Amino acid sequence: MNLEALRNLVENNPEIIEGNVPARTDSDATLGVAKFIAADEGNLGRLSVRQQHHFDNFILPLIEHVKCGGVFGPDDDGGDGCIGNGFIDDADLDNCYLMDEMLCQECAEVQNRMQDDR
Repeated sequence: MNLEALRNLVENNPEIIEGNVPARTDSDATLGVAKFIAADEGNLGRLSVRQQHHFDNFILPLIEHVKCGGVFGPDDDGGDGCIGNGFIDDADLDNCYLMDEMLCQECAEVQNRMQDDR
């Protein structure tokens, strides 16, 4: 679990967490769980079954094994997809949220080269 990325989302981008919760599911509860975990140093042992469900389904996908958006967009949007391994490295995830660019290192390098060539 990327605790640094979780804290960034809770403090600066709670709308990303709320946006990852399906309709008719309590996004306030999910955000509460995210805040609790961030404040408790990532301790999951004190979560109830319901809280664990919110964590596993709506929070964890935002902070672990996060898919790269691809240089030309994700595959499912008709883009060419990621040129790397398909996932953002844990060490880069917090910065991706800060920069609002969900790209792995390989895709970020290609994008930077393309911008430099302009």
